[in-house]
Amino acid sequence: MEKALGNVSNNSSSTMASNTTRQDITVGKYQNNKIVYGGVTHYKYSDCKSTDIVTVNGYKVHKELAAAFKKMQADAKKDGVTLNIVSGFRSTEYQKTVFPKKFANKKNPTEKEFISRLKFSAPPGFSEHHTGLAIDINSLEQTFAGTKAYKWLAEHAKDYGFEMSFPRNNKQGLGFEPWHWRYVGTAEAQKIFSQARK
Repeated sequence: MEKALGNVSNNSSSTMASNTTRQDITVGKYQNNKIVYGGVTHYKYSDCKSTDIVTVNGYKVHKELAAAFKKMQADAKKDGVTLNIVSGFRSTEYQKTVFPKKFANKKNPTEKEFISRLKFSAPPGFSEHHTGLAIDINSLEQTFAGTKAYKWLAEHAKDYGFEMSFPRNNKQGLGFEPWHWRYVGTAEAQKIFSQARK
């Protein structure tokens, strides 16, 4: 068995160990603090406390993100830009259903489909959405990068404590996600995302 995926690449000499690790990650059994696999890195995140969760336009988010987003949303509207949350808090348990959705064999994906999935979806226990401090805005398509809303966010989101988690050529090796923004407007939020922001 592999003891730490951070020391293992997709060129592992042990196919059985690699298959076992992929399965553990896919079904939410992998417990290390980060995943480094096939050029992709994901960090471990804990679920947001239920007492910190509020609802904005039907989506659950951390209360601190909610206040900042509402202000940003209102100011964007003054500039003729519409911003809506299309995904917010997702629990580790829920992510167990999200991550394997595109696998032909959900419990034992091939090497190719596992790495491909890692680039655009976090395994259960490793999603920024678990924190309640990350949201998807307006779309889940890369074409969002060509919209007025994206251009407004790129210029102004930082003023409200938001930053895009996965820009082009990001150091985690993830795919470009112009819709995914995390809130780092408090010391606690910055601490939570400290590894990803280094």
